[in-house]
Amino acid sequence: MKKKMNILIKKSVLCFLMLFMLSGCLGGREINDLEIVIGMGVDKDENTENILVTAQIVKVGEIEKTSGSSGGGPENKAFWNVSHTGNSIFEAVRQITHKTGNRLFVSHNQAVIFGKDIALEDVQKYIDFFLRAHEMRPTALILIAENRASDVMDAKPETEILPAMNIAKLVKAYGFTSHFYKVNVKDFASCIMSATSAPIAPIVGISKDNGSKDIYVSGMAVFKNAKMVGELNQLETRGLLWVLGEVKSGVILVPSPNRQGNAVLEILKTRSKVTPEINNGKIVMNIKIKMESSLSEQTTTENLATIPAFEEIQKALEEIIRQEIMTAFDKSRELNADIFGFGEILHKKYNNVWKTIKDDWDEVYPTIKLNIEVEARIQKTDLLKKPATSNKKGK
Repeated sequence: MKKKMNILIKKSVLCFLMLFMLSGCLGGREINDLEIVIGMGVDKDENTENILVTAQIVKVGEIEKTSGSSGGGPENKAFWNVSHTGNSIFEAVRQITHKTGNRLFVSHNQAVIFGKDIALEDVQKYIDFFLRAHEMRPTALILIAENRASDVMDAKPETEILPAMNIAKLVKAYGFTSHFYKVNVKDFASCIMSATSAPIAPIVGISKDNGSKDIYVSGMAVFKNAKMVGELNQLETRGLLWVLGEVKSGVILVPSPNRQGNAVLEILKTRSKVTPEINNGKIVMNIKIKMESSLSEQTTTENLATIPAFEEIQKALEEIIRQEIMTAFDKSRELNADIFGFGEILHKKYNNVWKTIKDDWDEVYPTIKLNIEVEARIQKTDLLKKPATSNKKGK
């Protein structure tokens, strides 16, 4: 009897707890009480020099109305860019509630865009909020505006109803060309806190065409001591990505053997390995790159699908990759910014040596030598083996 009573009591307690679990989330908020933020921009206010925060808020009621169109006029915008100034980002965010009537909900934030004025000053003191806020995604993208972040967020693309979503989609598609690289809040902050590694972030700008504003990525911003010190162009960025092992795809043009056109190659697969070495007191970074490609197009009538042609094209391809890496390294030495993370690599293998040079890394970094070994292979020619040329003979 006592055993049955204990079982009954346990079942009753379990049922009682389940009632609490099914009653809803304590402290939960209804969707109508939320201002869902999908993008945030940080600028210096032009009048007061305070911080100007712009939040892109989803207009939930307009989503269905605009989902079947390309955007149209301002009357059917599915977003609201609302701004306010403050002495800190958190203060400006709270001041925005004077305009929205509700607190901002940032769990769905896709991108944080810093204006160039902020980037040139000191990004470190402005990123703290985005790391500390418990609702903020550490995977939100970090971007730098060519001019003002608020202008980038106001650009309304043709194919997306929410500009911040379009920016995120654009940056995440970096793998198609490998001309830029996506960077999130967590990784950017880790580089800032690193003793040697220089953070990088995509630069976004606006192009105007027939009254419409399109967003594009123009390159990568390079930081040192949390301040923007320069930029990488597209080829310099790909040179960096070869070493980082982040080249996912892309197109490389190689002169054909007869120099009458080009072989257009698509990057299929890449691997990289960096091994530090200290030789006679000099630091050498041994870089090995392996890549596979396909012949996706040719602009010459020459038959390139032969072993001798492939061998010549592969050698030329290896030299192009080597030059792209050296171009990126030369720019990093010019800026004296360790964008490759060579300091961290050296630290892991030569810890004792690192202790003696870490405080002088700015002087040591430009003296590093690169030993670059590239192995490039053309794996296929897609659907054609020979070029589509005329068989007619002249009379």
